[in-house]
Amino acid sequence: MIRIITTLIIVTALFSCQKFDEANINQNAPEDVNPQFLLSNVLAEGADNQAYWGWHAGNLLSQHSANLEFLPVDRYNLGSNEGLWTETYRLMKDLQDVKVSEDGNDAYDAVADILTAHQASLITDLWTNVPYTEALQAEEGNFTPVFDAQEDIYTSIGGILDLLENAVITLQNTQESVQGDLMYQGDLNKWIMFANSLRVRYLVRISDKVNVSTELQQIVDDGNIFQSVADEAVVPYLSASPNQWVIFNEREGRYVDVRMSKTAEDILTPLNDPRMQHYYKPTANSAGGSEVYLGIPNGLSRESQNNYDLNDVSLMGSYLRDEPDAVKAAFMTYAELQFCLAEAAQKGLISGSVTNYYEAGIQGSFDHLGLTIPTGYLTQANVILDGTNDLERIMTQKWIASFMNGYEAWFDFRRTGFPDLPMPQDNLNNDIFPVRYAYPSSEQAVNGSNYSDAVNAIGGDDYNSPGWWEN
Repeated sequence: MIRIITTLIIVTALFSCQKFDEANINQNAPEDVNPQFLLSNVLAEGADNQAYWGWHAGNLLSQHSANLEFLPVDRYNLGSNEGLWTETYRLMKDLQDVKVSEDGNDAYDAVADILTAHQASLITDLWTNVPYTEALQAEEGNFTPVFDAQEDIYTSIGGILDLLENAVITLQNTQESVQGDLMYQGDLNKWIMFANSLRVRYLVRISDKVNVSTELQQIVDDGNIFQSVADEAVVPYLSASPNQWVIFNEREGRYVDVRMSKTAEDILTPLNDPRMQHYYKPTANSAGGSEVYLGIPNGLSRESQNNYDLNDVSLMGSYLRDEPDAVKAAFMTYAELQFCLAEAAQKGLISGSVTNYYEAGIQGSFDHLGLTIPTGYLTQANVILDGTNDLERIMTQKWIASFMNGYEAWFDFRRTGFPDLPMPQDNLNNDIFPVRYAYPSSEQAVNGSNYSDAVNAIGGDDYNSPGWWEN
């Protein structure tokens, strides 16, 4: 994982996710921590979570990859992912401390709010209703926080969209600066672009539930959004330890157990898409100078896997194993923004050319990867927008571009149904696509009353209780 070595080691001890509120009080840390160290830590670990969980679970749930050694998530036995639950709340506590540790510096406040909005969206989109307004009140004696409704987490005062909008206003008017910024090196204009681009992401996400057209159009008209890949919110891994991509240093088995999915083969091969050669390796059985890329279906049992020659199944790309610094951990990319705008335009939520946004998204994906888009790629019959299945093509290209970007492709599939993913034949979820993690089991013991209220509100603590924006 990305680690930041500073003269100050920030330690937040969390022993179990159900006690995240108690653990928010760090008895071993100084009361006043310089916010630049906290900010560096949050950016490093938050970005690392995006990349690691993109590798470990996001790519499996969106079927960019498949697993050979029965990671339960690939067969739709998702569990609770207690580690990510705990880590996300810990980062949100660090961001709260950023705001209180530098009294009067509203630039730190705004940057912390942008990252808090991002972390809040992650946790509510993975678990649905979660503690939010009371989640970080241990120092006030509240160790049993209520679970807020997902709609409120997104739309209420102090919620995700409110935090982002007010952060933009603050950064447009502040005379302050920030240090410890691993992503934008203190360029507050870039943070404004990031905040507004996140607003576009989340407004599109909830657009089937709320009339977001006016707000979206205003953001587009103002123009303070990503303009190119130079603006996107990424934290690159480095060549020197300990800041290297985690799989570079992992045992070989962690790498070879993850393979190209049959879904990826079926989507990328007809497009003759060079991103396939970047994301995956040719099969070991490729011969005669001809590179062959083949996938394996997701969620197979051991018995089913025995029907496949694994030498005829592609490994993941060399940059994911052979290079310590080739991965860029992304909070949000320029390509994703353009695809969000393409979807918004296609649905009539904003003005502008659907085709222009769509093609800018494809170009942005190639640029992000350092690849050249082939001549004629955009005019292929199964790429060009033709007015009949435009949303599916937008979301399919967004799916291709979302490789390794956390859980974003899974969220999009849950929301739109695109691309059309096959149901894994040996899934353990009764042939139902899952939509959430279960709550950490210890929540019931430690915060039982509020846990029960949350379970009743969402219709059961299982993998199939959809959130507000996907109902």
